[in-house]
Amino acid sequence: MTNKMIFISKLVFFTEDNELIEENLKLADLFVNQDIGLAIIARQATINILKNKIPKEYENKIKLVSRSFQTKDKIKSLKEKGVIFGLIGIVEDDAVFSFNCKIPLFNPERMSRGRVVISEKVKKYGLPIIEFQNVIDCLKAFEIHKENYFYMCFENNFSVISLNNANTYYRPEEEARVKQIFETNLKGNKSERDQRILLLLLFHLINEVTTNPYFDKVDYWGTFPSSKPENTVTSVSFLKEAVRVLINGGPRTGPEILVRHSSMRAKHTSGALRLTNKSDKDFDTLIVNPSLIKKIKGKVICIIDDYITNGYSAEAAKHLLFKAGAKEVIFLSFGKFGKKYHSTNYEIKGDVSATYSYEFVDEILYGDTYGGEKFYNSDNELEILNFGDLV
Repeated sequence: MTNKMIFISKLVFFTEDNELIEENLKLADLFVNQDIGLAIIARQATINILKNKIPKEYENKIKLVSRSFQTKDKIKSLKEKGVIFGLIGIVEDDAVFSFNCKIPLFNPERMSRGRVVISEKVKKYGLPIIEFQNVIDCLKAFEIHKENYFYMCFENNFSVISLNNANTYYRPEEEARVKQIFETNLKGNKSERDQRILLLLLFHLINEVTTNPYFDKVDYWGTFPSSKPENTVTSVSFLKEAVRVLINGGPRTGPEILVRHSSMRAKHTSGALRLTNKSDKDFDTLIVNPSLIKKIKGKVICIIDDYITNGYSAEAAKHLLFKAGAKEVIFLSFGKFGKKYHSTNYEIKGDVSATYSYEFVDEILYGDTYGGEKFYNSDNELEILNFGDLV
């Protein structure tokens, strides 16, 4: 059995009147040739009509699956065994099914050419695709990620995790190329982003948070804000919202946990100055969202960011969220530059959702190990290379 499966709306292969659209059968060949199972998802009454209309040569390529509790239980069981799922939706029932099964929903609106009307829920919650190959590449990206590059878990319920080694200096050309493409799409402005690459990055992230049981306890997902308050629609915010909707449900574009109330001066290119300023610039411009301050008390918070260098952004999030009463804080980034991490001790006074003061106390610099254990995985570069064919 294949370890990848895509559910697809009936309306991709059939009309509203259940008439077969023969020219679309080639889509089944596209998925099957990539070793991806394909199943039409529909009500049982509709399935009874459709099953006699699929050509014999496609009976093994296109399965028919009902929207039943038994199907949902089977999906849950298969997910635990490592099967990867996605759903290309059109009608509202498709979106609801994806929510209930916690599988990614794709929105084919840009490909429909007006033949079908995409439901508002699919448009609102689905990940936009430009071509069906996007879906295939996403599922491939999902299974690439095996080991994180960086992981530190401190005793005070704070952990820092980075999916990839982001260093490009003195690295092989192909490895540096993939890393640079990731960085451009994570840090670049809207005109520089490639929707296809963002989807790959999203499934890279989804792989980690849905297969690592460490994230099962997360109550709230947030991002580390851009240095400019007006820049709220970033690549990372898009990726975080897609993860939040998939795992926790609720409407997309929910309120952010950390808010930049005024612009932060760009971090100086001098490494020495960054080490001197530590988390100060973030404290000068960051607060915890007043609308969430009471809700996060006693909760587990995961903050997603693009990159970590010294760790001062993660430390700012840690201090503010613990001061707000969070039970545990996880800081998750796509990449980590270098192996060093600065664990800080600040004294925070006042209301972190309004006006507060801070005072640096001291810090500990960790180089290659923490608690006697190496906290980085030098084999991560091999994983990055596996993205080469996709980017």
